[in-house]
Amino acid sequence: MFKVVFTRKNLIAISLSVMYSFLLMFVAVCIDGSFAMMSSKNPINLLAQGLGMQSVIPNVNGYIALGLLAVFISLAVAAIVYERRVCIVSGKNPYAPKMFMWYAVTVLGCIVLSLGIGTVIQSPLSAENLRTLYVFIWNSFTLATLFFVLLFVGIGAIVMLVINFLLVDKPFKFFSKNDEPVFDDEDINHDISGSFDVEGTTQTAATCAGAPVIGEGGVGGDGMLSTRAQSLDDREKVFPELTNIDNKYEGFDATPIASDPVSLQDLATGFRNYLAKNYGLYFDIDVIRFFISGFGASHFEILEGLSGTGKSSLPRYFCEYVGGKVLFMPVQATWRDKSSILGFFNEFSQTYSETEFLTALYESNFGTDHINMYVLDEMNISRVEYYFADLLSVLEYPVKDWKIKIMNVPHTFVPPIKLENGYVKIPENSYFVGTANRDDSTFTITDKVYDRAITLNFETNNQPFTVNEDVKSITISGSYFANLFKEAKEKQTGLTADDRQKLKKVLDFVYSRFDLSIGNRILHQIEEILPCFVACGGKKEDAIDFMLCKKLFAKLEGRFEEYVKSSLNETIELIQETYGQGVLHRSEQVLRKIEKSL
Repeated sequence: MFKVVFTRKNLIAISLSVMYSFLLMFVAVCIDGSFAMMSSKNPINLLAQGLGMQSVIPNVNGYIALGLLAVFISLAVAAIVYERRVCIVSGKNPYAPKMFMWYAVTVLGCIVLSLGIGTVIQSPLSAENLRTLYVFIWNSFTLATLFFVLLFVGIGAIVMLVINFLLVDKPFKFFSKNDEPVFDDEDINHDISGSFDVEGTTQTAATCAGAPVIGEGGVGGDGMLSTRAQSLDDREKVFPELTNIDNKYEGFDATPIASDPVSLQDLATGFRNYLAKNYGLYFDIDVIRFFISGFGASHFEILEGLSGTGKSSLPRYFCEYVGGKVLFMPVQATWRDKSSILGFFNEFSQTYSETEFLTALYESNFGTDHINMYVLDEMNISRVEYYFADLLSVLEYPVKDWKIKIMNVPHTFVPPIKLENGYVKIPENSYFVGTANRDDSTFTITDKVYDRAITLNFETNNQPFTVNEDVKSITISGSYFANLFKEAKEKQTGLTADDRQKLKKVLDFVYSRFDLSIGNRILHQIEEILPCFVACGGKKEDAIDFMLCKKLFAKLEGRFEEYVKSSLNETIELIQETYGQGVLHRSEQVLRKIEKSL
């Protein structure tokens, strides 16, 4: 609500009304000749006498009545500001005759209510007292308004002089979008797209056809078509779907949802049983633990492996189980940049081509505290680092900076509510999942992508098991889900000094033998996922094993140098010597598999 009403312009209007209310009371004191602290020869009283105003001496109730009028004037302004703002965010015209009627009713209602209360409290309630009251209120109101206008004009003239003197060489941008911007003579030949903070581009035939332009200022430059220096239409025509979402929530954030009390361990066990009981999908418990705890280390997971092993089902039914929302986006081979998932501005139609992903992401900004998952199905059918590069980078930033540039918004255009300065925010309750197959029809996922994600492999079908109890879905909000990870990390169940020493020993050995290492990002992921995996009911050695297997040893695939085979045996021996035989069984299995391929 506060974000909807309290804009800078609205706060200025409310502040001016409060200043006027104080001025009204001050003028009343000045024209009251009986007030001991104010001389009867003060300038305001002398002006009142010069204007021929009748001098009256009000009682205490007269000041109370005037104070009520001052308060209700500020309330009337605040109410009009609220009505106008709600009208704007609802996509309606705030200057329509119907709205002016509402404004008038609001003002008259406040005045009548304040004067009515002020009249009733007069004692005694006689004609003489009422005449004195109304003369006092009228004189105070007339003089206060006169001084307020004079002060406003005087101070405004000074401010206008200073601002225009400082910006004398800048274009004048005050009038509505239907007015032409005014330029100095030396600016006439300049590219007027500069007034929109975008770089001009040459309009090609492809642009006229509404196709994205590759190059600077187009899709290949900043990932979107630049807006021309011309007026855009109303936002419901430029962003129809986003405007419908604004209307749906009427400018207000959604009501928070309540969560069922559940631990990460209960969540993992319950979800595994839910899949088996309701859908006949059977997963090893550690797979479920890695899937859930992986979101505690990264908001991006890759589910990779054989077709038909349940990769797509896992995020779909997880959201069903916890009451979250999931959006499936089948990746196309033609995806080349972020416009494929975020859309682009069509300069020919002067509208934005909105995608299902953009509308879902935009709606999540209205405080819908569900767990929101966005699934890139068969994500490597096109190169991930092309169309998903911006999101990969943004998710590396602090949460407060998770926002994506959609388009350059002209200064005269009022965008949808949650599209601030052309950016759409990625809420913290957003999680991205990519499913990937390995075959001749797909591209290899690069280390740049793997390093930023938590990767799970699905290579075999698990054995069925029986669930006797009835398993029902639960409700978990996005904030509750994030808090579960936060609590797990605060319990200090991460790497101990001994764990770090063992890990360093293995990493140093692998680097010396294969010239292969992991960066700080992956080390941080290990620190993050380990306490979450333990909270899900797993062992920390399994979490270390999982991360080494995916982040380090998997990079040895495709290495065919002479020394690799002997070094693989030495690595397995070192792992068994450091952690014990069979403790890091996944890593040992991967290393032996690579050894067999040599």
